[in-house]
Amino acid sequence: MEPAQLPAHAPEEDVIGVSVARQISPMPEQTANAVPALAEDLIARIVGRMVPASPDVLRATRAGDVFRGFGKALRGSKKLHGLSYQTKKMMISMFWSHSWHGSTWRKYMTLLLFYNGPAAAVIACLGSAVASVLFASELLPVLHGPTNFTEDLPYSHWQSFWAALVGMILYILMLLFWRPVDSIFFDVICIDQVNPKRKGKGLMSIGAFLKASRSMLILWDATYSDRLWTMFEVAAFLRSREEGEMPKVVLRPTILGPCYLLLMLTVILVLTVADNVSVHLLSCWTGSSHFVLWALQFLICFCGLSVNTTTFREYFRSVSDSQEQLASWRLADVRCTCCDTGHVCGGGLCDREVVLKCICQWFGNLENFESRVQTEIMDTFVHEQSRQPFTYSQVVIALVPLLWSYLDSASAYARFTEWDPWLQASCQIARGLAWWLGVGPVAFLIQCRLACRFQRKCSWARCDPLINLLPLFAVVFVIFVAIVLEQLCFVPTLFHDGQTDNMLLFAAFVLPSAWLLYGYVGAGPRLTVSTSKHSIP
Repeated sequence: MEPAQLPAHAPEEDVIGVSVARQISPMPEQTANAVPALAEDLIARIVGRMVPASPDVLRATRAGDVFRGFGKALRGSKKLHGLSYQTKKMMISMFWSHSWHGSTWRKYMTLLLFYNGPAAAVIACLGSAVASVLFASELLPVLHGPTNFTEDLPYSHWQSFWAALVGMILYILMLLFWRPVDSIFFDVICIDQVNPKRKGKGLMSIGAFLKASRSMLILWDATYSDRLWTMFEVAAFLRSREEGEMPKVVLRPTILGPCYLLLMLTVILVLTVADNVSVHLLSCWTGSSHFVLWALQFLICFCGLSVNTTTFREYFRSVSDSQEQLASWRLADVRCTCCDTGHVCGGGLCDREVVLKCICQWFGNLENFESRVQTEIMDTFVHEQSRQPFTYSQVVIALVPLLWSYLDSASAYARFTEWDPWLQASCQIARGLAWWLGVGPVAFLIQCRLACRFQRKCSWARCDPLINLLPLFAVVFVIFVAIVLEQLCFVPTLFHDGQTDNMLLFAAFVLPSAWLLYGYVGAGPRLTVSTSKHSIP
């Protein structure tokens, strides 16, 4: 949160240090300059008490309201206070903390995935399953390819496309237009940006908002730990917890939101585009047509995964840099908007002075607070950055187009094959689950671990892009090993005719491997947490 939670381009009169006292009780200009220190002491005492300036100031909004107008609130719109509602203590589910100097569109994508991603994936999979059943039952027409089964027709011609099409449309619609009702605090909505008096009361009640919130969502970017107000918010939130209460902090790096969407787009292109090519052109090509198809798929993977690998390396570098920065964090090094602009207005009031006085109230002195930042707060950041950004569930959601593609294959087998079509369809479903929940997440984990290992830029700038090839070839190797293992599982005849048992055997190999790797290794960096543990009183 930046001063007054306003964007960097906001007018000077919108900053918290810009005469908050004058917004509540206006005074003559000649008198204002004579009492800045007194006003700062008064404001610091009010903020430090963590109580609302008046009962009607404590307000919340629904998370879905922030998504209105494709993230209008994230762009700093001031006329959204009507979307908030009065609430009570501990009735705010989550306090959103962010820096106004970060990328708006990255924050928007990250929030969409955080709140709408799981629901979008579930609805899309249900719709995809319904579409595949309707196609298998011949209630949906054939879009491309053959309309019946012949023995000399390659299996790659048997395509439905309905499951992937319906799944993709539903996912996009749910992601953009689903409106979650979770109660949250978001500055420009919950604090009146139009009425100066109400705005001043809201700003001085920021401690009350933090105390009334059950958890905190940190939209983390490279500017977060450089800003005074964002670090103050984290410290105030930890300070507001009851003795012995474990603070619930959720960290979402905004740089990774677009990465997950790009990963999903890459999977969609590899599967859907390649399937279309196989239907339209495979019959016209020579015996080497499969190699041409594989080359096309590799090209799509190369473009998408190269961008992702570059972004992952950038993220891991920023994590390492932030850990080093927090280990030697000092109040003198962080920035504040009112100080950056030279205190050109506000009667001499300074955000930094107000914050420093609050810190002294809570922690005794500034040195003690800096020590706490270098221990507890750094441990919180390290724990969240190493655990949350690359969870198994997040990766599975990003790879959900894999399931849609295999549902298409299953419905095509059920419709076109003559020998036990539903058994053939169940084989494809088992195969799809194995690749979606097993092989795909393992390949992603290997890519992330190598991107973390080779995060530093090459001293010779021209060679740096070549480093991205290592994770890419590792992904190809994992997929190759999975294909070989899959073929080996096809060899034995198990309990029944057909290949469903073989696919279940394949799944029995890859699924536990994925779960064990994510449980004990993880795709994120394993950062070291400091051994000193202090509880913030």
